[in-house]
Amino acid sequence: MANILKIDTSLRTGISGTHPHGSLSRRLTELFIDQWNEIDSSVQVKHRDLGRNPPPYIDEEWIISEFGYAESEEKAQQRLQLSNEFIEELHWADIIVLGVPMYNFGTPAHLKAYIDHIVRMNKTYSFDLSKEQPYSGLLDHQKTMIILSARGGHDFDSADAPFPNHAEPAIKTAFNFIGIEKFHEIAIEYQEFGGELLAQSIQAAEQKTIALVQDLQH
Repeated sequence: MANILKIDTSLRTGISGTHPHGSLSRRLTELFIDQWNEIDSSVQVKHRDLGRNPPPYIDEEWIISEFGYAESEEKAQQRLQLSNEFIEELHWADIIVLGVPMYNFGTPAHLKAYIDHIVRMNKTYSFDLSKEQPYSGLLDHQKTMIILSARGGHDFDSADAPFPNHAEPAIKTAFNFIGIEKFHEIAIEYQEFGGELLAQSIQAAEQKTIALVQDLQH
């Protein structure tokens, strides 16, 4: 039995192909979970919808609470409660399925806010100056992360891309820092182009998603 944490970040709350103006990244995360359920109905799924419920940005009060300068432990715990919930979900999960649209070459701002909540010393990473590499991720290295993305343009991963992709690389850097070592990436492109190019990209991404589910279960 697998524990899967599904994280959606698109501000489009509907699903492409089902709802008008629906989300392509949600289409892939939904497909991943549905396909997994077809093979293994014992799967446990938790859903964190950052698009519908974006986390607040960290602020001075959050930093004071995190680094032990709050007026009281009770007040610190209140301020860090949501952050602690996020981190507990990550430790619980065997597989993290992240649906993310590319907004202006990077991730949505609320996904960056989420990352700021989960990268915490002695919670998701350790720091030891006696080691050659003082930083060490505390999440189980056997966890797998699936990044299912949607992009308006195309060929962002090619060596001669005219505009660099700052979405998946930033995500992988942050999650690798806290311990994730296994990543899989599938992207839908050509959203701004539409037509046959988009249709072909959707079909290819869905086929890759189905194949990935099958591979992960064998």
